[in-house]
Amino acid sequence: MIKKEVPMQYVWDPFVRIFHWSLVIAFTVAFYTHASEWDRLIHVRAGYVAGCLLLARIVWGLMKTGYASFDSFPLSPIQAGRHIYNELKGNTKRYVGHNPAGSLVIYAMLITGLTAVGSGWLVFNEGWLIDQPELLQSIHQYSTWGWLMLVTMHVIGVVTESILHKDNLIRAMITGCKRVSRKGERQARQKIV
Repeated sequence: MIKKEVPMQYVWDPFVRIFHWSLVIAFTVAFYTHASEWDRLIHVRAGYVAGCLLLARIVWGLMKTGYASFDSFPLSPIQAGRHIYNELKGNTKRYVGHNPAGSLVIYAMLITGLTAVGSGWLVFNEGWLIDQPELLQSIHQYSTWGWLMLVTMHVIGVVTESILHKDNLIRAMITGCKRVSRKGERQARQKIV
């Protein structure tokens, strides 16, 4: 029997895919080296790379480029709650771009990531006009662990959505393409600019 090829739709542009996997590497390196005095400069440089990537992603999201545009996945905690509720009931819609719960986590990761990088920069530069090293160290530590928790939520969400909607979202973040919705499949309408 010949397997029918699934029609695909282009979703993630090269910038988003390169940003995503570069941030995965930078975050992993920074987190892995965080407790080592020996690897302190590697930790700091990985943090700087992560910070530059986050800022570039924010600029890209404001430039209104398809599914990468912040307009295509607005910040809506109420919609995120409804999406999770419907998902638990087994009654979710498929999103080509980010679903509302994913959007919420992405915005939280951007904010928490910038907080971790900014506070890390201040810790490394001994406060730079802020003479409260314990406070800066605490902010850096808590924001970094918070970022890790959000990354974990993101990965769980990706795996869950991949299973529920029979979409390989990891492959989509490598190739840039997701499958086209099947006939009769509930799909959410998204504003694409």
